[in-house]
Amino acid sequence: MGPSLSTDARKWSLFDLEVPGPGRIEYPLHAAVWDPAPSGPLTMDIHQGMEIGIVLRGSIERHFEDFVHLAKPGDLHLCSAWEPHGWRVRRDNSSQVVLIFLAEVIEAKPFREIPWLSFFTLPPTQRPRTNSPEMRKDIVSIGWRIHREVRGQPRAWPTAVRLYLHDLLLTIYRHWTPADRSALGAPVPASRFSRVMPAVTMVYGDPARHFSAEEAAAACGLHRSRFNTIFQQTMGVAFQDFRRRARLASVAHLLLTTDLPTDTIAEATGFSDGSHLHRTFVQYYGCTPGRYRATHRHGT
Repeated sequence: MGPSLSTDARKWSLFDLEVPGPGRIEYPLHAAVWDPAPSGPLTMDIHQGMEIGIVLRGSIERHFEDFVHLAKPGDLHLCSAWEPHGWRVRRDNSSQVVLIFLAEVIEAKPFREIPWLSFFTLPPTQRPRTNSPEMRKDIVSIGWRIHREVRGQPRAWPTAVRLYLHDLLLTIYRHWTPADRSALGAPVPASRFSRVMPAVTMVYGDPARHFSAEEAAAACGLHRSRFNTIFQQTMGVAFQDFRRRARLASVAHLLLTTDLPTDTIAEATGFSDGSHLHRTFVQYYGCTPGRYRATHRHGT
């Protein structure tokens, strides 16, 4: 996949385990600080963990396929596991903190009563936003505490960051009111992520291949109906949509990092031809591949 977690405009602080390779994390939690971050072109990102970030200064643009959100101080962004997304700093000297974590980090007993996974698996336009001065104040306060821990790394700072992540999710649950509360659903055990990871790994190992739901279910040792239910609950999309999203993420990465023509990219990513790629890309990203390349490659 694309260049993941690869910019000089930040300080990465990793703990618990070493990074095994681009795009995959097998340690429980990443903590990162961009401070300061210069403005620039769009950077695509994708990784195994869920992501939550807070803008502390300036403004940072977040991209989720055809949805773009300009985040300012106190604003949140949330990404689901293995969800392609992009970011671009819109104002020089912007600052933010970002946490990327595996679901198991939030397996503490009190959180089993809160449908926190839904914060990440809702469609991007429906995910939690900072929606009141009180919530913004609390979010910014937590963000600066995480910033101090990552920068200073005092004794037991990884434990402090874990606690602040829990505090952040609790703050969201208390302050944020979704347009449709029923969309949150019942709490889903984080352990279910491991049940569908074989299918996720299979897709990202060969995003050009058209895996069927039956193949994916078999890889997970589940019946198709059970697999479809668990996959939807934990990944936020149906398996076939997830597979299509993975292929389009490969397309977006190649558009930003190579000069390959659309027909060549289509062949490399499993589309029948350039026209098929063009139609699907417009449907999901809201613009043509050529427009996407011209706009985001140069930061315009």
